[in-house]
Amino acid sequence: MSDILILEGARTPFCVWAGGVKPDGQRGGALKPLDPFDLGAAALKGALARCGLAPSAVEAVLFGNTYAVGPHATYGARYVAHRAGVPPQVPGWTVTMACASGLLAVLSAAWALERGEASVAAAVGADNCSLVARAVFIPSFNDLMCGRAIAQVAQDMSKARGFSRLEQDAWALRSHRLAAAARARGLFKEEIAAVPGAAEDDAILENASAEQFAQAKALGEGSDATSGNTHAVVDGGSALLLASPRAAAAARAPIGRLLGCAVVGVPADQMAFATVAAIRKALGGLGLSVADVDLFEINETFASQMLVALKELGLEEKRVNVNGGALALGHPFGGTGPRLVLTLLKELKRRGLRRGVAAICAGGGSGVAAVVEAL
Repeated sequence: MSDILILEGARTPFCVWAGGVKPDGQRGGALKPLDPFDLGAAALKGALARCGLAPSAVEAVLFGNTYAVGPHATYGARYVAHRAGVPPQVPGWTVTMACASGLLAVLSAAWALERGEASVAAAVGADNCSLVARAVFIPSFNDLMCGRAIAQVAQDMSKARGFSRLEQDAWALRSHRLAAAARARGLFKEEIAAVPGAAEDDAILENASAEQFAQAKALGEGSDATSGNTHAVVDGGSALLLASPRAAAAARAPIGRLLGCAVVGVPADQMAFATVAAIRKALGGLGLSVADVDLFEINETFASQMLVALKELGLEEKRVNVNGGALALGHPFGGTGPRLVLTLLKELKRRGLRRGVAAICAGGGSGVAAVVEAL
């Protein structure tokens, strides 16, 4: 995949869903008026503006969406493309893989380029949890394949490896502190395209303390998974533009290159291991090891899942989610994948580093990973 360039990317603010409460005590829902198509289109417009391309340059639109909402959800990528100003002759299709939907869209865009179906492809992901009926949303976190909630699956794997509630809370605290520091430095402004009603993320705790996590409500009786060490539920979208080297010549200098990828499956009751398996497969296909990677962006579905991944891969904290992760920023499901890659490439560039891995696990035991190089 060394001939697949990543031109640019953008994301909307990630905002607490209408069913949640922001750190200031106010109800969430800033993005509730915008459906997933609006959020995806806003991110795509932002990406196009940043790389200096017109919507007419896009030749394929891939849309990762986890929760299809509303009577027009079936139109998927077509509506995203339409609202972003992409010509109607351009094909668009939707992919879904639970939490990994957005990163799968990135890989699908790359595959479209490899097959010669497009020379410029947009990978977009978005979800608006505020619009999902609770009768659908809440039960979706119970995995029928293993008969347990995915939080419990992650907890069981974590306990088997000896991780305590205190260690999980410490990782969550780290995520918020790093994200708050990154926001204070203006780093997220390099990613965010403002939308009506929101210009910045609103789930990050500004002055996070260990006490806040110690007091967080457990997600189940006797569970170490809490509202504090589980990802924030937010609405949002993100997008990346991928291109062949020839097509990239018409845009501003690309920010990265996609080197390789992997999609894996593991038993549903080993879901937290899917990220590990995907990373190993993606790196192995390139003849690389984790030691050859400068930075990792691994989606923080649960703190317990992160601790499992770090232990299994032998990773030092200093190379992982250095500007915080979904425990602080939030995880808008389909909207997460392109954000992981964008954040990773921006930080590699800032540090003068080269190679990174973005990865995510999903309920049901799916895992997706992408290996990128900063330019």
